[in-house]
Amino acid sequence: MATDGNRDELLDRLPLPYATALRLREAGCPDDVIAERVGVDIDAFPIFMRVAEAKMVAAQHK
Repeated sequence: MATDGNRDELLDRLPLPYATALRLREAGCPDDVIAERVGVDIDAFPIFMRVAEAKMVAAQHK
């Protein structure tokens, strides 16, 4: 598991919408608020978050 500092570094490597969504989710924001903030339709939001999480995992292996 990534430490807080390491996690922040990994998030900084991601495209801004994905990093923002992951940070907002970690902060406890509701999905509809996150989707609006990053400009994603709420119906596409679950897929968007899966992609964000996959990008985070990939960043850990670089």
